[in-house]
Parts: sequence; C-alpha cells; structure tokens
Amino acid sequence: MRFLLLGPLVVADGAGGRVTVAGPRVRALLAALLLQANVPVPAGELAEMVWDGSPPPGAAATLRSYVRRLRRALDSEAARITASGAGYVIRVEQAELDVREFEALCRDARAALGAGAWGEASAAATRALGLWRAAPLVDVPSEALSGEFVPGLERLRLQALEDRFDAGLRLGQCQELIPQLQEWTARHPLRERFCAQLMLALAGTGRRAQALAAYQQARSVLVEELGIEPGPELREIHRQILDGDAVQAASAAADLQPGPVAGTAVTGAAAGFPGTAAGPAPGRPAQLPADIADFTGRQAQAASLHEALTTHEASGDSGVVRVMVVAGAAGLGKTTLAVHVAHQVRDLFPDGQLFVPLSGASGQPALPGEVLARFLRDLGTDGEKIPADEAERAALYRTLVAGRRLLIVLDDATDAAQVRPLLPGSASCAVVVTTRSRTPFLVATGFADLGVLPEPDVRELFSRIAGAARLAAEPEATAEIVRACAGLPLAVRICAARLATRPHWPVAAMAARLADERRLDELRIGDLEIRASFRVSYDSLRAGPARAFRLLGLWPGQRISLPAAAALTGEPEGDLAGALEELVDASLLESPEPDWYQLHDLLRLFAAERAQVQETQEARAAAVTRLLGWYQARATAAADLLSPRRYRIPGDQPPPAGPPPASARDALAWYDHEHADLIAAIRLAAAAGLHEAAWRLPTALFELFGRRENWVGCITAHRIAVTSARQARSRPGEAWALHNLGWALASARDAEALCCLQQASAIRQEIGDLDGEAQAALALSEALSRLHGPQAGYEHLLPRVELLRQTGKPLYLAAGLNNLGSYCGQLGRPDEAIGRLKEALDIFTAVGGGHGHGHGLENLGRVQLNSGRFSEAIASLSEAYRLHLAQGFLLGQAQALRDLGQAQRAIGQADQARESLEAALALFDDLKAVAEAEAIRSALAALARPN
Repeated sequence: MRFLLLGPLVVADGAGGRVTVAGPRVRALLAALLLQANVPVPAGELAEMVWDGSPPPGAAATLRSYVRRLRRALDSEAARITASGAGYVIRVEQAELDVREFEALCRDARAALGAGAWGEASAAATRALGLWRAAPLVDVPSEALSGEFVPGLERLRLQALEDRFDAGLRLGQCQELIPQLQEWTARHPLRERFCAQLMLALAGTGRRAQALAAYQQARSVLVEELGIEPGPELREIHRQILDGDAVQAASAAADLQPGPVAGTAVTGAAAGFPGTAAGPAPGRPAQLPADIADFTGRQAQAASLHEALTTHEASGDSGVVRVMVVAGAAGLGKTTLAVHVAHQVRDLFPDGQLFVPLSGASGQPALPGEVLARFLRDLGTDGEKIPADEAERAALYRTLVAGRRLLIVLDDATDAAQVRPLLPGSASCAVVVTTRSRTPFLVATGFADLGVLPEPDVRELFSRIAGAARLAAEPEATAEIVRACAGLPLAVRICAARLATRPHWPVAAMAARLADERRLDELRIGDLEIRASFRVSYDSLRAGPARAFRLLGLWPGQRISLPAAAALTGEPEGDLAGALEELVDASLLESPEPDWYQLHDLLRLFAAERAQVQETQEARAAAVTRLLGWYQARATAAADLLSPRRYRIPGDQPPPAGPPPASARDALAWYDHEHADLIAAIRLAAAAGLHEAAWRLPTALFELFGRRENWVGCITAHRIAVTSARQARSRPGEAWALHNLGWALASARDAEALCCLQQASAIRQEIGDLDGEAQAALALSEALSRLHGPQAGYEHLLPRVELLRQTGKPLYLAAGLNNLGSYCGQLGRPDEAIGRLKEALDIFTAVGGGHGHGHGLENLGRVQLNSGRFSEAIASLSEAYRLHLAQGFLLGQAQALRDLGQAQRAIGQADQARESLEAALALFDDLKAVAEAEAIRSALAALARPN
C-alpha cells in the first residue's frame, strides 16, 4: 500500500486504486497513527488529535469504534493497525509512506552536500521536493495534529530547497536557478539564505547590479519587519560582490570550495570567496550583547534568575542542567532582563557565554541544526569536521561542553522542540531562554512570566531616559504618556528617547500625539517600533487564531468572556477556545481566569488595525452586531428572571435569550462579572451607529443596575440610551430611557431627575402608553419624595391611584399603595401607613410578590419599629431580608438588617442585634454608603457600652 500525507490524505492499494477513508475524525486518526508510524501512540494522545484538543466524554469508546472503521476501510491490510498497551500502532515500510521517504531523501541530500557530491545532493533534494503535493494534512480537520507535525515538515522542505539550490550553484546552474530563487525569496523575504543564494546566482551570471539590489531589498525588509540588520554572512557576500570578488568566484563552478552542510548559512570561503576564514579561531566565546545602564524594575524576576544561575545545584540534582525560561509578549523586555542578569553572573562561567537569536516569533525560526553548527564553530570546531546530521552535531556539541562552565542564552525561542537540541548535557552549564510562547517548556527548571511594568517602574524608566526635571515640570502630560504606554517597556523607551532627542519639545506635545488611535504611528524611533514587534508575532499565527485576534480588536472592553468572544467571532465556544489559548500561548492575549481573556491596550490598537485592513466593513459590522445581540439576550434573560412582570415596551420583541440563569444569584453573578464590559458594549453600540442596540441594552439592564445600587453606571448607560433612542427615532425607547435615567438620578439625589421623568411621562401620554404613564407616576412621586420630602411624594401620588387601578395590572396598584404607606410612615401617620401597606402586601402575595413584596415588608417593618411594635417589626423585617436576599437586592438587605438590629436591641436581644448590625455595616460599606455606615458604627458602639 501507499500512504500519502504531503498534501491531501491519500491511501492507495497495491494496484494503485484509491482506498476510501470516510469521516473527518477517522481520517484524523489515520494521520495521527501514520505520523508516528511503527511507534505505539497512547489512546489519550490520539483522542487529543482526533478531537482537536477537546475529547468528549466517552472518547475512549468512540476511538475504539473509529479504529474498527479504519481497519474495515483497509480491508485486507487491516492487520497493519494493532492495539499496543494503552494505545494503537500502525506498521508501514519507509517506501510506503511519503513523509518517511521525504525525510530520508532530505537526509541523503544533506549527507551528499556535506561530502561535496553536488549531483547526488541535487538529485536527492529534487526527489524529496517532488513528493510535496500541497500543504501536509490539508484535508485533515485537526489543528492539534497539524500544529504539532506540519511546522517541522515545512521547515524540512525549506531546508531541502536550500540544499538543492546550494548543489545547483556548485554545479554551475546559476541561470536556471534564478527564477526559482526569485520566487522563494519573495515568498520568504525574512529567510536570509535564499537571498544569499539569489545574490550568488545573479553574480554568477554577471548581474552584479541585480545582486546588489537583491541585498538592498532584503535589508529593507529585515529593518522594516524585524528592526534588525542583515546577518554577518549576508553582509560579507554583499561586501565581496561590491569588491568584485564574488563575481569571479561564483561564475566558475570549478573554483568553488567545498560548501557548508545543509542547515548552515552560506558564508565567506564556504561560498567560494577567496581570503575568508573558514571559522573562528578556538577560544572562549563572549557573545553577550551590551548591558543597558537604565535597567529598571523586574526586581523579583531578576533576583529569581540570579539565584537560579548562581546556585550550582538549583534543581537538587547535580546531573540536571539549569534552564531558566523568561516568557512574555513583545516589548516587555525579556531579552533586556536576560542579558542584564547574564552580565551579573558572567564571571561564574569562565569558559564563555554563547548568545543566539532564534527568531522564534518571526515565522522563519532558526533551525536547530544551523545553530548547532554555529556553536560548534564558536567552540573551536573546524568547519570541515562539523557533522552533516543534526543529531550528530548535537552529540558533538554536548561532548565539547561537558564539564565546561558555559552560560548559553537562547533568545526568542519558538518552543521546546527548537530549544531541546541546543541544551548541553552537563550541569556545569546554565541556559536562559527567552520566548513569546507560553507553551510549557518541559525542559525548564525555572519559569518567569513577564507582565506589564507597574506604574512606579514605568515612571522611573521614563524619567531616567527623558530627564526627571523635565517630566516633573509637566506632571499631567507625563501621567498621560505613562497611561498611553500601558506598562510596555519598549513603548516607554521609544517615547522617552523621542523626547530626549527633542529637547525643545514640551512633554505635552508628545502626550497629544499619543492621545488618539494613531498612537502606534508615534511609537517608533530608529529601528525600534511597537507595531513591527507585534507584527512578528501576529504573522506567525494560523488563520483561525489570527482572525480571532483581529476581531477581538473591535471590542473596547477590558475583558471578554469565552461565550461573548464566541458571539463576536461567530465560532462555537469549543472551537474558539483552542484559538484563544493559542493566542495566550503566543503572548498576544492574556487569560486572567479560566474562560476570560483580555488584550493589552496597545495590542488592542494593533488588532483593530489588522481588522480594518483584513476584514471587510460588512464582516466587522456583523461581528459587533452578534456580540451586542448576545449581551442583549443575556441581559434580557437576567432581567426576566429577577422581575418576570417588569414593564415592557408595547410590541417589544427582545432577542431569544437562550437558557435563562438558574437563579437570581446566577443572574447577578453574571452582572457582577460583566458590569464594566456592559458599559463598554453600550458605548460600542452607539459608536458603531447601532442605536437600536444602544438604547435597548441599558433598558434591559435597569433591573440589574438597581439590585446592585450601581446608579453611576446606570446614569452613564442611560444618557447614551436617550441619545441613541432619539437617533433611532424610537419614541417608546426614548421614554423608557428617560424614565430609567430619571429614576437613577433621583436615587443619586439629583434634581435633573424631575425633568427626565416629566419628559418620559409626556411622551407616554402622547403615544397612549397607559402602563408607561402609571410607571411614570410612581417614579415621579418617589423622585419628589427623595428631593423634596415625603409630603411632596404623597400629594403627587394620591390623586393618581385611580390611574394605577385602570391599568388592570395589580402590581402597579400594589407599588403605589406601598409608596403611599411609606410616605405616611415618614409623616408620622402609622395607622394609615399600616393600612395601605397591608393592602399592598395582600396584592403582592396574591400575584406572587417578587421584588415589590420585599419592599412592602421592609416598609411595614420600619413603621412597626417606629411605632413601638417591636415583635411585629422583627417578623416583618426578617421576612423582608429573606426576600431581598433571594432577589439579590443589596440595599434592601442592608436596610432590613439595620432596622432589624434596632428592633432586636429594643427588646433586649443584644447578641442578635449586634449580628444584624454588623452584617448591615458590611453591606453599607460595600455599597459605599458612608452616612449609613457611620450611623451603624455608632449603634454598635452604643451596644458595646455597659448599661
């Protein structure tokens, strides 16, 4: 049989016919087995790959059924798949599996290249590349599978291309190779070796000017995209072409010296340039970049690194190499920290320090084999004695460093697979790895995850670069810049450096440039640029996570939950979770708690830019609309649960809310988690011109704002709602938003409340909304009572009791009677108060009570307390507290407990009174009700004094 994975998955029988393997998960199972052919694969690992990281319950049994289906598909060849231990294995020969044949041919090409057999190397590499039909596993739906195996195969393909081009150059095929090299240089502009080969081919055909132009193009891309200059090998080729040496050397194949083995860079004499040394002289490498004088902050992480590197047996096992990993997003100063600490401890490593940029975030990461070749040369190995095979290089490297005291800094690593071959085997050495990836480094003995710098450290760093006196003269502008840099050390350095080189600029001028959405344009100086740093990480993403990242840039909130993100992207939660976690691993997203995510402020700007460039206007609008619809549905479900008989706008058709919260506690817990994000959603709706959503969402949230006494948030939301309802030309919406705004303003004792409520009442009269008129009457009476006393509320409400009866809705009448009873109690008319309150409570009881029932009992208990009916008050207030607790109404709980404590104290129940008052105090403190809290503290102090 023949199994093909380098492209669409194909299974061919002995006669060349196709074998049908039906079902995406069965195909994923076959691919997972083939990629680890002849090796038992644990069932758990197979399940992870088959279900793309999210195996369902009962996955083991389902996996067994998939294995049976796969065996049936293979028919007479079913015996190839067998159970082995707790997993399965498939047996294949090398010639039967294109991946294995591809790898073997790549090895043959490298070996032939190292031996100077250019024809054999070219033939083997050509055969290997001929097996590549398309992207591996292109039709196998498993990102877990492709993410683990495909990158390595793609790197091997690029290496095979380079090896074939190397061999072709040795064979004098310069003219034939130029079109191919131009194509691959364009496709991989950051891969310097392709550019080096193109320059040699151009020079070999006498096109010196084009070769020099190719260098300038490569340099421009490297500087713009990565902020770095070309490497020494490319610069040396450029120099010799300028001198004219390379033209002669590359034009005659017979004059070429033996070239590098596959996986190494094309350098000096290896490329046929006369007078260039084959490698550095043996000695002690000292490759650390310069330390910086203004290193600031990171004390805890620096101390941890220092301790690990200075403790010879930090792991407790003298045979274990110390490997410290410093992880974090772009611009957080990972390399700066690693180099700073490395300089502090360099004297403890007298045999030298190796430093190599692994380009892990660039999309063109350094191959371990290339790095090993460089390390071997730096440690004194003659270039001709460096093995061709990566494993042999790693073995020689470990032999050379055994017993030596070396410090090795591996900067910007992709993952553990890239790092593992570069680790020494001797505990006398120590390794520091920096990486943007939070994927677990299984080789690490210590881990430091960098976050943003705290504000004091940001100010100190800014001051040390830009000048303390200058910043002190403009403290407000300095504070604005500190906020704009969002704790990112690279951003701070750029801003401070720009000010330092512009001594006549006021600090406020820099602050003004950072105040809008063009902030990323300003965060650049010389070869330092925030956008380019972010772009490197972004360009390495797969399509799914990249799209999720872009769309998250449309969300202005501080955080977003997994369900909300799923609504934004239009992806199922199960599918999206993996993409978001991949973004977390790439340090492009943070996860402060399970299923919650947040973007760094500057990364959000970058993501929004990507969305503007790569998503259509329709796609962006659809994403925002989905998210707002999700918030509206959740808010509607929560409000319906808390107040099922709440006022609704006539003809209102809210979006389907899905399964409602299980309880009032769950509904309020959702609000507590989301309240800041809900305001962000309302602002987003208004800014996007989605005015219908911008007024409907606040009105749905009104019940939740009230239960948590969040009147500041309620006022903010409903000011937006009023404006948007007017933009949407919705008179019912405008009236509802004005009503809620008025109520919130009245609760905050703001006289503007009366104007809003009167406008709401007038609109409801105009459109014939009888229920709305009744609601407005209740709200106006309460506002008048709060602003001008209970008599004003009583006089406004009493003549409108008949209107409340006309609605035919008993709860409106009960609410009016409850309010009248409360006013009477405050006016010193307890008998009338109790009569009206009991009538209201009878109605609440008959219709199922709810929120109003607790209010009525609380008011009754307060009247009973003030008229000396303490036992009755205790009963009423205890039941009021229970109802408020069930409804999640914090202020009602606090007030009921406060009055209950007073009643208990009045009949000598001191212990019970203290317990009630202490609980009330905690609630008032949480609600930031200062006057009420101080009154309770006085009551508690009085309880503590002896009679």
